[in-house]
Amino acid sequence: MSGPSTPRAAEGAMGRGYGRHSRVQHRAADHGMPLLRRALEAVPLPAGGAPFRAADLGVAAGTNSLEPMRAVVEGVRARTGEDTPVTVVHTDIPTNDFDATFATITGSPDSYAHEPDVFVHAQARSFYEPLFPPAELHLAWSSIAVHWLSRVPAPVPDHIWSARATGAVREALREQARSDWQTFLAHRSRELRPGGQLVVLGGASADDGSSGAEGLMDTADTTLRDLMGRGLITPDEYTRMTIPTWNRTHEEFLAPLRSGPLTTTLRLEESSLVRLPDIHQDHLRATGDADAYAEEVTAFFTAAFAPSLLSALHPTTDTPAVSDAFTTALHHRIARDPAATETHWHVVLLRITRL
Repeated sequence: MSGPSTPRAAEGAMGRGYGRHSRVQHRAADHGMPLLRRALEAVPLPAGGAPFRAADLGVAAGTNSLEPMRAVVEGVRARTGEDTPVTVVHTDIPTNDFDATFATITGSPDSYAHEPDVFVHAQARSFYEPLFPPAELHLAWSSIAVHWLSRVPAPVPDHIWSARATGAVREALREQARSDWQTFLAHRSRELRPGGQLVVLGGASADDGSSGAEGLMDTADTTLRDLMGRGLITPDEYTRMTIPTWNRTHEEFLAPLRSGPLTTTLRLEESSLVRLPDIHQDHLRATGDADAYAEEVTAFFTAAFAPSLLSALHPTTDTPAVSDAFTTALHHRIARDPAATETHWHVVLLRITRL
């Protein structure tokens, strides 16, 4: 692991149990389903019995891919009137738990993968790299994944959350996010066929740069500072703990689609920004059970973000002990003040056509 003054690779792998604790991400995907269905109505279909080729970019545990990929299979076959072969390639970074992914996709009894002439594959590579030959894909879908950065240019001083960065570090994170998004779009513009469709649901921020999760992130950051005060993590380890994400504004998402070289190959069809409800707070208001609320929020946070934070620990540190201490302390802190962690994530919805 490189030192705190040196840019380091992002660690975006999801933690154990991510599939069980990703209801927030699933709720976001619900907003993207109408765009996906319109993409399936617009995309040119293969002829002569050739397969329809789709990509799921950022599959994680696979739980939130089942519904959209079933929609792909059903949408294609509704238009062709026959069992057109469909190939789906699920991609994620090499450290993703693909065993869990395929256990979900093949183990779910109603999975799209059990339909006739559906072929499921995986690609263990970042979507900031080339993933497919030119003009290979008819459709690509990415849900709540493009906020992860390819690298962290510098740790956020005195915090774990990029939205809390200021000055030069904030600008470096913003520039990394701009470059990553441009790279993502450039690769997809080469991989999609003419008329191919790209649907992206991106973790976003409001115009002022707030993600809607600042309260939760402040609570997690304070918990880590407490662990440092107890001697469970060192100041150097805490300094290097940065969640490697940047939640772009709507305008940051749209900029490369409005001007520049990509406008000759990609056309923006639809875009919107939505603010998600806090489903955990809704459950708390219904039950009044602060401990159950803390259990849900802690499980969500640790599944999504703990692997990135724990990757900053030195090899000699007892990582399981730190993980257990953090989980316990975070739970207690959230249960004491549930209102402090109310979270309303922002999501950008995009449908793009390859010209």
